[in-house]
Amino acid sequence: MIKLILFDLDGVLIKAKDIHYRALNVALGEEYAISIEEHLGRYDGLPTAVKLEMLSKDKGLPLEKHETVWADKQKNTLDMFGMELKHSIKLTNLFKQLKAEGYLLGCCTNSIRRTALTALSKIGVIQYCDIILSTDDVKNPKPHPELYWKAMSMMECLPEETLIVEDNPHGLLAATRSQ
Repeated sequence: MIKLILFDLDGVLIKAKDIHYRALNVALGEEYAISIEEHLGRYDGLPTAVKLEMLSKDKGLPLEKHETVWADKQKNTLDMFGMELKHSIKLTNLFKQLKAEGYLLGCCTNSIRRTALTALSKIGVIQYCDIILSTDDVKNPKPHPELYWKAMSMMECLPEETLIVEDNPHGLLAATRSQ
């Protein structure tokens, strides 16, 4: 019997692929910018720190720029979330209904905690979440299953009692590995 439902954030609860893509490219500048095809095919769903490591190998992004680009990307993302994300009546009603039916609800995301909390608040579901875990809470981001293992453990639920809602290959792999 399902007791816990864990939602990914980007692509499941919010449509933020474009926001993450634009925020990263603004932070990278013209010299290291990536195409939308590159983002969707190679970088989508990964934490910014992992993307920056890949960009150093793929495009020669200097390691000394990582900290500045990372900080700029996070600021850009939060600014864009503030302007572009709106309250979702459909998601609020869904979360209300699931809570009324007795489910534990959570969000497990490769986004940083501040981004996750901002997004969940903007769309109107944060108050229904029993657990919110971000890439800040684990050593190994998705596609590693650590986020899901940690959420299940903290909520005292077994894998067979947990439904994971994911949309991208890294998250789907993490969800599959967590079972």
